[in-house]
Amino acid sequence: MLQGRLFRALSGWDHGGVRRGLAYLLVALLGAAAGLLALGAVTTAQGRVGPGRVAVRAHLGAGRTELRLPPLGQISAATHAFPVTLTGQVDEVSIERLQDLLKDDAPADRLRSEVSADLEPLVRSFAWRALAVAAGAGALAGALLPRRRWTHALTGSAGAVVAVAVLLGGAWRGYDAEAFERARFEGPLERAPSLLATVRRHVDDIAVVRKRVQALGDQVAELYSVASSQTGGPLGGDETRILHISDIHSNPLGLEVTRRLAEHFKVAAILDTGDLTSFGLPVEGRIGDLVGTMGVPYLLVPGNHDSTENRRTLAAVHNVQLLDGTVADVGSVHILGVGDPTFTATNEVSTDEAEATKRARAPDVAARSEALRPDVLAVHDPVLGEASQGHVPLIVAGHLHKNTAARKDGTLVLTVGSTGATGLGSFTVDTGSPYEAELLHFVGHDLVAVDRIDLHGVGGAFRVERQIVPQPGEAPELATQEGRLP
Repeated sequence: MLQGRLFRALSGWDHGGVRRGLAYLLVALLGAAAGLLALGAVTTAQGRVGPGRVAVRAHLGAGRTELRLPPLGQISAATHAFPVTLTGQVDEVSIERLQDLLKDDAPADRLRSEVSADLEPLVRSFAWRALAVAAGAGALAGALLPRRRWTHALTGSAGAVVAVAVLLGGAWRGYDAEAFERARFEGPLERAPSLLATVRRHVDDIAVVRKRVQALGDQVAELYSVASSQTGGPLGGDETRILHISDIHSNPLGLEVTRRLAEHFKVAAILDTGDLTSFGLPVEGRIGDLVGTMGVPYLLVPGNHDSTENRRTLAAVHNVQLLDGTVADVGSVHILGVGDPTFTATNEVSTDEAEATKRARAPDVAARSEALRPDVLAVHDPVLGEASQGHVPLIVAGHLHKNTAARKDGTLVLTVGSTGATGLGSFTVDTGSPYEAELLHFVGHDLVAVDRIDLHGVGGAFRVERQIVPQPGEAPELATQEGRLP
């Protein structure tokens, strides 16, 4: 009888212990599930890596690493076997730090060194954050169980930490960085080979900009002599020079070209007829840091790629005057600027809809021109100025990415090509487009000459064309210099 009671007691204890063990195992598994869900939902580490700010995330998924480069797309590779997708996204790039980096004698080596030094603490921070979030999520899951005990919260927390540690640790130990040699490109980065080649070309361009502008200065000086002989003398003692640029499209090299041209030719102001930015992203407004280095007033007429937010950001730069229905005086020259009424960078508005909007707005622009009687009407798209032809002496624009000149109803209409060589678009499509700008020479209120400048590639090819502006009925006079840097 005593033996039977002892057997039943031991049996009851065993069954109760098994039940409690299974209960704690289920709590641990529940905590692990909560920790893994929290890993992808709320765990993010952000920090400075090289010239940019990077956000690191992870979530359950295929064993891949994704590097996202908005708006260019993403690069991904199967780097590990454990079922976790690791994501790194470039949220911001400091143009100033990038320029400083590119001035280094060995920019690639310096970039690798900076990224290596910055990435280790960022990854370590992410791991600690992931474990902390997992511990909290697991503890919460355990604490919400019926008949809960404090041990349930502790068990759930431990299960979550172990699960996340095993998942991230397994991915780290089996990580194959060479998998990126077989990477998959998505978005515009599908054109990765041309992207890399074009980036190298633009990096090399920075090293020769100063030399090329100096050579251009010598050539333009010769053109001044030619033009003087054609017109019977110098342009005039009260000459005002304005540098006309357009369509930078967020290319910092285009602004470097602009700054050096402005300094070398001692212009009174820079007139930018729009699309200084390209994609409508708030980070692009930081290009204003480069605009702020210009030593002269920067008159900006917004284009259809300049978002409302970026227009406000750029207007706050100390030397920028944003023209949208307003007049700026440069010397004796009165300039009316009218910003583009459309924003098409997000493709929410079609090209046809945008053009219809501008044609509908053109009569209002003409009325504004008649009321203010400017010497120059500056718009981004020449369509916006069509109704003003015959009411102003000069209309300047961009948008077309090519140089054009025509006299219509007594109004001279000039468009300048892309001073950004099609901008960041040239980082994904190697178009070979030149950096284009033009110097507008005024005597009093009248445009008397235009110097058109094209800079091509790292080979140093350039072209400078001076055109003496004819009065109605007169034939144009032209002088051209072409060459290649030694």
